[in-house]
Amino acid sequence: MSARQFYSQWLLLISGFIVLRDVLKTGYPFVEAIAASLPVCDELLISEGYSTDGTYEVVKRVCALNKKVKVYRQQWPSTRKYSVIAQVTNDIRAKCSGDYILSIQANEILHENNIELLKVLPEICPQVNAFSLPFIHLVKQNQFYEDFRLRFAKNIKDIVAIGDAWTLGLSKSFIRSQTLKEVAHPKQMLKNIYKGIEWTYTNPPVSPLSRAIYLPKPIYRYWSLFPRDYIIKCEKHIEMFGLVELRKIVEALKSYVDQPTTFWKKAAEMRRKELGFHYPDDLGTVLLGDHPKLVRDLVADSELKSYSVRPEILESIKDL
Repeated sequence: MSARQFYSQWLLLISGFIVLRDVLKTGYPFVEAIAASLPVCDELLISEGYSTDGTYEVVKRVCALNKKVKVYRQQWPSTRKYSVIAQVTNDIRAKCSGDYILSIQANEILHENNIELLKVLPEICPQVNAFSLPFIHLVKQNQFYEDFRLRFAKNIKDIVAIGDAWTLGLSKSFIRSQTLKEVAHPKQMLKNIYKGIEWTYTNPPVSPLSRAIYLPKPIYRYWSLFPRDYIIKCEKHIEMFGLVELRKIVEALKSYVDQPTTFWKKAAEMRRKELGFHYPDDLGTVLLGDHPKLVRDLVADSELKSYSVRPEILESIKDL
């Protein structure tokens, strides 16, 4: 037994959490997302939103295979607001019992090269409360965006999911209470306003409490891996969030579903135009060998038009 294994019982524990609802029909590689995260986590909590597409049945199988996984069912509020996702995410986040929390989503895959570093981040930087991690965003092999997202943090109650749960941040109640405290200290308030403006425009990583940190590989966020899933996801966004501007684009893409090379080229161009990232062709394609091992077969497959659970990936969960 190694020294690290001997002392593992005293190491800080990591709670992962993920929200799932009807992710089978939208083609999210959620089983791969779970399998990729389990080696990092001491527990993985799943919020399942009473899916009608078979997602819950798969999740029950995952729970039976690995005792670290726990599922809680929750009915989503009926609203088109983006904030509903943060609301249900924070409900499951509140159940985390670990010293640190890791927020993951159903289409995000941790690269196997990142496992060791993520597990020891609490030991490397014990003074840091929150870590922003590198992400790349893809449709199939085509990268259309990259950023850092605060997803790993100490289990402090005021660190919560914000926006549409794309990242963690501070609760509104904490920000409100701190603001009220500083009303009596104008100099401190001005200092914090200055810091806020500086952060907004230059995002300097100078805070000892929150750090952007590089991993051996970025986290791979797949907007979609299969043409029909891409169409279904876009239609779901149109319905759920009223994104009517997507409708014409989706209709135009439908005619290319059986032409994957053209489909993904046009889908990537659409996303890049929307987000203002314009990659040259030689920089916008992520080579197959750079993708996480768990999804390489999915990325390489040009015949399948939609996602399905692979039994071998599901079975591998029992050993993670």
